[in-house]
Amino acid sequence: MEQRTLPMRGFSAVASLRDAARSRFFLIDLDKKDTAILKGLAIVAIVFHNFFHVIGPVRENEFNFDPARFPIFLQTVIHPSMAIQSLFAFYGHFGVQVFIFLSAYGLAKSHWSDANSWSEFMWCRVKKLYPMFGLVVFFWALLAAMHLGPIWVIKDAGPKLLLMLAGVSNILPGLGLPPIGPWWFIPFIIQFYAMWLLLRRLTNKFSWQGLVVLSIVCFLITHLTNPILAHWQINLGENPIGRMRVLCLGIIAARFPIRINVFLAIPAFAIILVGSEYRAVSHLVSLASVTLILWLYTKTRVVLRKVQLLETIGNYSLAIFLVNGIVRVPFVVFAKSPLSQLLLACGSAAVTFAISAFFHYLLEPAPEPVVNTGGLESWATSETADAMAD
Repeated sequence: MEQRTLPMRGFSAVASLRDAARSRFFLIDLDKKDTAILKGLAIVAIVFHNFFHVIGPVRENEFNFDPARFPIFLQTVIHPSMAIQSLFAFYGHFGVQVFIFLSAYGLAKSHWSDANSWSEFMWCRVKKLYPMFGLVVFFWALLAAMHLGPIWVIKDAGPKLLLMLAGVSNILPGLGLPPIGPWWFIPFIIQFYAMWLLLRRLTNKFSWQGLVVLSIVCFLITHLTNPILAHWQINLGENPIGRMRVLCLGIIAARFPIRINVFLAIPAFAIILVGSEYRAVSHLVSLASVTLILWLYTKTRVVLRKVQLLETIGNYSLAIFLVNGIVRVPFVVFAKSPLSQLLLACGSAAVTFAISAFFHYLLEPAPEPVVNTGGLESWATSETADAMAD
């Protein structure tokens, strides 16, 4: 009997993949489980990217572009012992693009019809995000004080952290990235929330065409001003203006019935490859990466929705994103050989996930009775777990 069951399970899995590949799935139909799984996939890519890109020769083209990086990637990735490290180091930052997409997508799902004022909306976001922000910053400050002394934390890092938590550190001259690199996302997301009501009003008035025009205008502003702003260590790629095209894609996907098919996925893949070496095409890589990842997800959705671990990791993604930059430091020091790099990266990820789960447990409110609304209201029922996506 067991011998008959195993082949049937195999055929069932193949059938699921085949049905998924043939489906005509619209992005507007992504639900909370889908976004949690996408966050899980994205944060895993980010965690390993953050580890591998600081220990080897391969660097990504994210905040700036250097055509010499792609040949170095190709020279490294062909070695089997360095293939995984190279792929995550060069392309793992695409997980950030997924988070940016989901941030806009989640807001467009859960807060489209809100009647709240700007101050009420911002206070809602502050209550949702800042407990975790504060807990992780306090955790880092304790470790930094033990290593560098409390005076350094208060006098040197303290003002920068306050400006970061105020959401303005990435637009002030001379500050550059925060003490923990991945924390650049904190002022980014606060600034995006601050302009959310304007984006919603623009969409309601001019539909998706208005978002397309806004994306083009923001791209031109970024392209023309970044060389000038670099003198003051300001990079528009660290704030919503430089990432507006992905944010607008998230809003469009949540409000309009669009579907990504193979005729979009193949050019997106080509743009990623060509844009890795040629600056003129590199500006399209962020959109292309999100497009390709979403297409791949829709084709494997049926199978991925059965992986509970990915959903759990996605629900802890905010804490993981914030904690990972702290946890990786002692592991990176000992990552010398290719094998040790892989093992220590996994160890760093495991410790990051464990600490994040603990922080999430500390901040998780007491469970309330679940009411199935059967509508879009379910998008607004989660708190800390969904802070990175809505």
